[in-house]
Amino acid sequence: MLKKRIKIFSIFSFFFSLIFTFSIGEIFYNSIDGTDFYRYFRYIEYFNGTIETPSREQGLFYFWFISLFIELSEQFYLADKWEYIYSSAIQLANFIFYLIGLLGLFLFMRTKRVNSTQIFLALTFLNFFPPVFGGRLIMKPEMLAFALFPWVLLGIENYFKSKNIISLLAITPLLAVIATSKGTVFVLTGSAIVFIYIKKIKTIKISDLIISISVFLVMSYVLYQENLTVNNVSMLSHPELESYLFRAPLSFIYTVSFSEIFSNPFRNVHAGSLFGITAIDLFGDYFNRYWDHERSLFVSSRQQIITFLDYPRRNLSVFLSILFFVFTFIKQKSYIFSSYTKVYLVGIFILILTSLGVFGLHFNPNKGDTVKTHYYFFLLAFSFVFLIINFLRRSNTNTQIITTVLAFLIFTFIVGFPKNYDDNFKFELSEKLPTTLSCRITSSYFEVITNYDIECLTKELATCGTYEVFNKPVQHEDGYLIFQPDEFFQNTNLQDSDGNAVTVSGYAECLHYLSGGFTKVQSNLVENRTPQINRIFLFFILASFIFLIFRNKSFIINK
Repeated sequence: MLKKRIKIFSIFSFFFSLIFTFSIGEIFYNSIDGTDFYRYFRYIEYFNGTIETPSREQGLFYFWFISLFIELSEQFYLADKWEYIYSSAIQLANFIFYLIGLLGLFLFMRTKRVNSTQIFLALTFLNFFPPVFGGRLIMKPEMLAFALFPWVLLGIENYFKSKNIISLLAITPLLAVIATSKGTVFVLTGSAIVFIYIKKIKTIKISDLIISISVFLVMSYVLYQENLTVNNVSMLSHPELESYLFRAPLSFIYTVSFSEIFSNPFRNVHAGSLFGITAIDLFGDYFNRYWDHERSLFVSSRQQIITFLDYPRRNLSVFLSILFFVFTFIKQKSYIFSSYTKVYLVGIFILILTSLGVFGLHFNPNKGDTVKTHYYFFLLAFSFVFLIINFLRRSNTNTQIITTVLAFLIFTFIVGFPKNYDDNFKFELSEKLPTTLSCRITSSYFEVITNYDIECLTKELATCGTYEVFNKPVQHEDGYLIFQPDEFFQNTNLQDSDGNAVTVSGYAECLHYLSGGFTKVQSNLVENRTPQINRIFLFFILASFIFLIFRNKSFIINK
């Protein structure tokens, strides 16, 4: 009975944390404020026809996928709320990638004989893991790596068990998409794979290795060429601002000031310390990109419930980071998966080399942001999950339940809860909330909190507006309706899926055609700019997923 209860608790905790983190991220954060947003938004502008080329060095796949969700969001578009609407679209697309990554992690852990209860609890902790939560909020291709990395490892594991080259060939499209998405992502992913399987590489058949690498190179080249054609910039070129044309001094690696980390845990203060930046940024927001961003609703109206610390949220984040490092290197017989728990160190090592100028000049001595944890958060996630698995294997049921609840409380505190909900904050929240997908499940709660009537944005509301008084249609004697124009209504062009167009001049008429399948005609319609090669690889990836799921179906079915 107890075993059944903890299993139910683990499943409930996972789905609750999944929905909860998505909802608060969507409601309290604006993805437009994310790092380098307007630099990468050029891809969205390209796909919607605003510009002729992105002129950026990143791969197309991730941004094309994001653009599909932004295109879907256009039917809810309001000019004065575009930031909110686009933000929700970005986070929803990232959420899909996140779910893909979670499924890959689930299957991978099942191949390691981890029981499903422990997996669901570990993934619950992962949902509350700050670097992962932050990665879900912003538009950057590292999210793609999170989605695909576990599946790559799953394919490799299958190969070592079966020695069947098909398992390696199945992951080649995944690796090709990763390799052409972003230079650092490819280097980090490749290095992590070598780190994990360094002892097993020699067991790979030379013929299998040559064939797999050849297929991977061909796929990567094809993707690279399409990306180059669209971008007009090679991913191998990464022009830097003058402020980043420096190398970090060696002291950057070993400089540590524990007192300063706790007493002054703020951006740029620790620009000369790898450890300082990492310790503050791992469980916190050192660079003020996420929940500490000045425009974020997370940062607004925070209650200071811990008064004996000057910076309780950041101090707690540093403490958790240090615990993370300690448990990474702890040596106990019951602790397994050593290479997995330490794989994030590959990310730190690669970024150290980058800071020292091994891959060119990419370091800003005034910021030190070359070592942002976001760059390798997908490796941190992998390490964190297996650290949690080690913990769960050594703990009893009560401890597991208590620590899960504690993880929820710590997470919500770090990102900015509880709140005072003053009048200004209530107004800002009432403006943002209606545009979110989460509005329908949270509006009742926030109506009580804010004392505002919250009307969730719908296609009807976005297209036709909302009016209590309008001209009703007149029933013709032949049965059809004659719609009356409204003086207050702005003529709106609508179109159905067959290309039939109509201009409506009244509220009732607008609602009528919407119910018949018509939608707003977008003013920025252009020729189809879908990257065809990248689209083909989407189907390759789906086929790879299906193959790997089928290969591991026994682990899914077995308890």
